[in-house]
Order: sequence, then C-alpha cells, then structure tokens
Amino acid sequence: MDPAALRPEHQTRIRGWLRESGVDESYYAFVARHVDADDATWRWCCNSSCDPCVNTLARVVDLARRELALPGGGGTDRPS
Repeated sequence: MDPAALRPEHQTRIRGWLRESGVDESYYAFVARHVDADDATWRWCCNSSCDPCVNTLARVVDLARRELALPGGGGTDRPS
C-alpha cells in the first residue's frame, strides 16, 4: 500500500506500534507497503542478524492488518 494512502490516524497508530516494538519510526514506509503485500513475497528471515529483522517488522505489519482492518498478505497472517 502506498504509505501516503493511509489515513492520518492510521499513520499515527503504525508509528506508535513501531516505537512500542523498539523499531525506529523510519520503518513506517516498510510497514505501510507490506500491509497488503502477499506474505510469500517478503516474509522470510535471511539469518544475517539484520536490525530490525523482517520477523520484527512482520509483527508490526500483522498488528496493523488486524487492528486497522487492513487487507493482508494473501490470507497467510501467520505469527512471526
């Protein structure tokens, strides 16, 4: 989803969830772009100790999908 397409209140909530998860708010665009992306195209960890790991970001994506009732990832809302 285009990050600018989200309503301002959704943008604020996603930024708050990033902070609560210990992830810098600069990852807002990543979360916004992936709320409606097919999980199979991005949801995998490369085990390279990235910070933050895609698994951490996926938890914020899942939270946004659930709490904001946004379309999600081809029906594969699996926990990370």
